[in-house]
Amino acid sequence: MNSPDPASLQNLNDIVLPAVVGWWPLASGWYYLFGLLLLGFTWIVYKAVKNWSRNHYRRAALNQLQLLSNDMRDADKRDASLRQLPVLLKRTALSVYPRSRLASLTGKSWHDFLNSKVSAASFTQSQLDLMEQISYTVGDLNRVDGKTADQLFEACRHWLKHHEPASRHNGGLET
Repeated sequence: MNSPDPASLQNLNDIVLPAVVGWWPLASGWYYLFGLLLLGFTWIVYKAVKNWSRNHYRRAALNQLQLLSNDMRDADKRDASLRQLPVLLKRTALSVYPRSRLASLTGKSWHDFLNSKVSAASFTQSQLDLMEQISYTVGDLNRVDGKTADQLFEACRHWLKHHEPASRHNGGLET
């Protein structure tokens, strides 16, 4: 029933909407963006794994320090655990610094080396003197009180956590 009058409401038709634009397939720019994000994520994971494996020696040394700290609480193992502190520090340092430069260090030069590898000095002079005493004296270490020993263990822990390893670019590791 179309009326001859073109302005008649009976001649109106429904508006036909176009189909909804879908998300897929994406424009090529999105593929480039996803590719860059994947590369960035891969790079971050690679650096994290590399950093984690590079610090394996540090985690092992901190675990050994914790064992020594636990052994220090036992009166029978106290002397042995205290005597292992300088050995642990030297072994750890030898694993990341050139042996030719480090192996011969003793006394003041060794102490200066230890404190130079952290941003804030880990060891006080009294702790360095105590470590010297532990390293080179024979006999019982019972005169070292628990508080002083705990402070020495904490200074060692700080050094192990925060020392800067030798840079590979500066001839750091030696085989």
